[in-house]
Amino acid sequence: MSDGSRIPESRQEQREVLRRLRETLRPHASAQQVIVGVLCFLLGITIVVQVRAQDEDALQGATQEDLVRLLDESDRHVSELEQENEDLDGSLATLQAGYEDDVAAQNAAQERLEDLEIVAGTSPAYGRGISARVTESTGTVRARTVLGVVQELRNAGAEVIQVGDVRVVASTSFTTAEDGTLLVDGTSVPAPLEVLAIGDPTVMEPALSIPGGAVDSVTADGGSVEVTSEEQVAIEALATVREPEYSRVVK
Repeated sequence: MSDGSRIPESRQEQREVLRRLRETLRPHASAQQVIVGVLCFLLGITIVVQVRAQDEDALQGATQEDLVRLLDESDRHVSELEQENEDLDGSLATLQAGYEDDVAAQNAAQERLEDLEIVAGTSPAYGRGISARVTESTGTVRARTVLGVVQELRNAGAEVIQVGDVRVVASTSFTTAEDGTLLVDGTSVPAPLEVLAIGDPTVMEPALSIPGGAVDSVTADGGSVEVTSEEQVAIEALATVREPEYSRVVK
């Protein structure tokens, strides 16, 4: 027998064999870990095959009545899953519809808010309209005459109006200073003054020229009005929102 295959006889040789055995069993490089992993994977496959074989053996040993019962239970389970799936689809459709309704409501509310901001004078406005230049030639155009021009524009469908550098809203006042200067909401607007209005120019321009209307009133005060239709009127003056003193919202 060769040296490599002989059985160790001395204690020293036995200790050497035990040392080599411990070195072999001790975790080493990743290659050995891969081999162990592969063996575990194969072991798992073997267990699954055995379980399936046991299931098949159990089915083979079942009676026809047992097989019918198992088939009924399987069909019932499938039906329950299908019903649950339909319920989930219905819930999803309901959530999607609710989300779309919420988005539509938010968009409508945002558009409504933008409209109210324009009406309140807290947001700039742009669109078709007219510009009316009021010039004093032989006299002074009175505050109530300018107010008449504004009211005529409103009656003709003007949505946004600006006089000089002042945004005209529902509470805007037109008064006259001691020196005869026009005051719009307390702000001096010297002549010549410019009136801007956003709306349909084909309606507003003729409305100012109605006999006995705004233009005739300005002429009677010793002034003149030059009206020009505009495809784009920019009204960027903003009104200051005042805190109500007496009115309150009823809740």
